[in-house]
Amino acid sequence: MGPHGHQSFLLLLALCATGAFVSATVLSGLPTTVSVMESAGPGTIIVEFNLTCQNESSVPTPAPTLQSTPPTSFFNQPTVTHHTSPTVHYSVQITLSPSAALDAWQVNQYTLTLEATCPGEMPANGQLFVQIHTVDGPPQCMARFASQVGELVQVPEDVAPLTPIYTVVLRRPASGLSFTIEDNDTPLTIDHTGQVLAPGSGFIPAHAGQAFRLQILVTDRSRRNCSGAVTVRVLPIHHPHINFTVEWRHVAVLEKRGAMQLITQVQAQGDNVRYEIIAPAAHRLYTIDAVTGELRNTYQLDLQRSPEVAHTQLLVRAYNMLHPSDSDTMGLNITVLSTNTLAPRCSPAVFLAQVPEDTPIGWTLVTLTCMDPDARNSSLRYQVEGDQHSRYSFRMQGPQLQVNDTLDYDSAASARFQYVATILVTDSGQPPLSTRVPVLVTVTPKNEHSPACPASTMFSVPEDAAFGDTVGQVNGTDLDYPFNNIEYSIAGGAGANPPAFYIGPRTGEIHVLGPLDYESKQVYILTVQLRDVANDADPRHQRSVLCDITIQVQDTNDQPPRCTPPFQEFFIYSTRDPSLPLVQLQCSDEDKSTVLPLTYTLVGGNTNGRFRLAGNTLLHFAFSYPPDSIREPHTFELLVEVTDSLSTPHHSTTATLVVHVTPWATTTPSTTTTRTTLQKEPLVVTRTERFWAPSPWFVALLTVSMVLLLVVLAWLAWKLLGRASLDSHVAKNNAALGELEKETSRTSVLSLVLMLCPRMCQAAALPRLPPEHCPILRLAWPTTAPPRCWAPSPGGRNSLRACPVPSTHC
Repeated sequence: MGPHGHQSFLLLLALCATGAFVSATVLSGLPTTVSVMESAGPGTIIVEFNLTCQNESSVPTPAPTLQSTPPTSFFNQPTVTHHTSPTVHYSVQITLSPSAALDAWQVNQYTLTLEATCPGEMPANGQLFVQIHTVDGPPQCMARFASQVGELVQVPEDVAPLTPIYTVVLRRPASGLSFTIEDNDTPLTIDHTGQVLAPGSGFIPAHAGQAFRLQILVTDRSRRNCSGAVTVRVLPIHHPHINFTVEWRHVAVLEKRGAMQLITQVQAQGDNVRYEIIAPAAHRLYTIDAVTGELRNTYQLDLQRSPEVAHTQLLVRAYNMLHPSDSDTMGLNITVLSTNTLAPRCSPAVFLAQVPEDTPIGWTLVTLTCMDPDARNSSLRYQVEGDQHSRYSFRMQGPQLQVNDTLDYDSAASARFQYVATILVTDSGQPPLSTRVPVLVTVTPKNEHSPACPASTMFSVPEDAAFGDTVGQVNGTDLDYPFNNIEYSIAGGAGANPPAFYIGPRTGEIHVLGPLDYESKQVYILTVQLRDVANDADPRHQRSVLCDITIQVQDTNDQPPRCTPPFQEFFIYSTRDPSLPLVQLQCSDEDKSTVLPLTYTLVGGNTNGRFRLAGNTLLHFAFSYPPDSIREPHTFELLVEVTDSLSTPHHSTTATLVVHVTPWATTTPSTTTTRTTLQKEPLVVTRTERFWAPSPWFVALLTVSMVLLLVVLAWLAWKLLGRASLDSHVAKNNAALGELEKETSRTSVLSLVLMLCPRMCQAAALPRLPPEHCPILRLAWPTTAPPRCWAPSPGGRNSLRACPVPSTHC
């Protein structure tokens, strides 16, 4: 009995003691116990009972109330319904609310206390015990977990690996459940108890601030399931932001620097960073800028005046200005160096060399002897400089210049076969000083590669190719510079003496040298020797290779047909049956290229058309020899032309058939008597002559040009000869006059008359000079002597001869 029951009982006793009686409201059927399955849904009726008022016209006011132990919102307030049959009463119903989620594993019994009051009556109280029973059903996920939003879990990014960060809880516990994450692309996992675990290696910094959504499926042994979602958000944690990337830094500076010169600058990672020197506590040599981290010297660094400044160690602290506890430190090791003034000196100062291209890698070309005048024990660094072609061809092994790559003469052709580089020698002083040693290396050729045969080694040539015709070209290759510098020669296979082919020694072109005959030889296999030239510093060092070149002779139509025998003689009677063949010619062609059949044509001797050819068969028509007729011959000398082709070039031969016809008067068919006369087989000689047949206009132009040339030459000769003869005769006349004067002085000649007599000079066969130039001398002799005519004699230089003409003509 609850507290309300006790209060009602005391009130009833008080009324009885005062002598007054008040009727009470009645709750029929309470207290009672009801059983409800945990699978019951909202709206399920838990219990229904009657409420009776003593005054039938009374209505329970206010409505009955309901209280639950333990408190819950799974039950609706009671609903009252008025009934008039069979008596006036009220029915009360208690149902499950929309938020009802009964779970026997959490609460297996609820105690409901009801209170109802009718006007003017004592209130009535009653209890209802609701027992929750389990049901063998599918797994039921919690409402929030199974909702579309799902659960939200936040974890720090530094959570330990495999730490449980969420556990799947069901409305009704069950055994034999399995938990899986569907389409899991996150680093999170779930175990068999439904616990979501952190990654095995923990979260990485990239996961900070990310959210991973997990879709979890819960399945029982009967494959029944429920699902829900969990969102795991990784929360970044605060890390110290002030950090130096290195713990120590070594700095070297030169002495004799002015005050407040920049020594170095330190930088730390973080926000609101400030810098300070914390050790040594009392230092006066260096100062640091608190904002920029620039370290400067407070006065001039001079090793001679202050040797203690040669080495100094400082401890610099970087901190967050807003959070000074967030800090980091870095050490500085500062070394002051003496000033360097003289560069190294090397011997030789210039290096020139000439090496073969097959010099092995690692071969030492020269060893430098270098020294630093500032410090004899100073370490020197050697480095090769130059263009890309030369820089990687050499290397320095200490002071030794060595070959680092193949010195290929063939690839160095573009650089004129020279490698130009520089050896940079640097000392260890401050500032470092350097000396450069020029290097010039000339590469000499080495015959390293043998010539290579061409890929194409087969050619074809027609058998009627003329002397000098090109068959093909052998293109050998040689990788040595100068590239493909090859001499060609035929070492064998060119045929008998003289050979059928020859090859250009420099071009590699194969030409026809002798006649070719397809019928006697179809294939020539030439052994061509390829020998390289001028590929080595020593001209005697040559390489060669033998290549087999195949030349196929192509068949052409160059042979006339041959008939066996070429001459035949037949005797027949005129009464012979025309349908019977007279003879069948046996002809053949040695040319294998002739694919068409031979053609036979009667070209001579077929008088009156008495014979015809059907292929190679000779037939005749009926002969007619009427009496007293001499027009029909008795002997026919038939010439049959046998041609091997209808298109050019074609060749032919002629077979001779002599047919003797004997007239016969009877109509009885006669037989043919064939007599074959064996004669010497004719020798067919085919001679091909090549000639030049110019166009007619060219011949006419050439003729006119020659005539004009001859005319000009004749005119020039006439001019030259005329001038020479004139000069010669003038000289002879002068000499004759001198002789004449001498003779006249001896004979006391009184006078001398010079005359011109062209007719007499020509008659005297004097030199062939123009008539007007023929000199005739008339001498005046004593009266006793007859006058005589004289003319220059061609036999002597200064002589005269008499003209054989009468003196009267002089």
